[in-house]
Amino acid sequence: MANYLMRFTKILLTTFLVLSLTLAASGVTSLNLHRYHTSLTRMDYNAKEKIIETSIQIFTHDLVPLLEHRTKKRIDLEKTPDIDKLIFDYLSENFILKDNKGEAKKIKWIGKEIDVDTARVFVEISSDKSPDGFSLKNTLFFESFPEQTNLVIARFNEKKADLLFKVGDKFKEIKQTISTEEK
Repeated sequence: MANYLMRFTKILLTTFLVLSLTLAASGVTSLNLHRYHTSLTRMDYNAKEKIIETSIQIFTHDLVPLLEHRTKKRIDLEKTPDIDKLIFDYLSENFILKDNKGEAKKIKWIGKEIDVDTARVFVEISSDKSPDGFSLKNTLFFESFPEQTNLVIARFNEKKADLLFKVGDKFKEIKQTISTEEK
């Protein structure tokens, strides 16, 4: 799992570096910076274990207010006793994977890592087949931020699929966009 986390972290850091450089090059300053709302999900199909290993990185400044609004109580990601259940319940409503038959796959909570600005949530989804042709819905934070975007990178059977979800999007098919061998 450590190698998996290192790859994910490298991809995330690269993404945010490119975004930061783009904003800096466009002359955006902290005085007129529009808050950027996004999540980054990585899904890897482990054929040996027959699971889809999934990590979702989200900003804590988006997650905490959302959970506080839902629960009507103060939330501390490190101290709230039922925080894992609160996050998982929200995730289960907004991150749904359906197989080729249209049946929702069960998500299993693995854990989370909390940093100052980000939370990484880890889940697994049992599957006898790769997610090629499955449908995914990722509506995390759509109810809170009209500019929210959710990027999903799925890797399976030497293939890669990238999905970008924006407010208003529902289910999207996971299909190969490029072969990992082409990279």
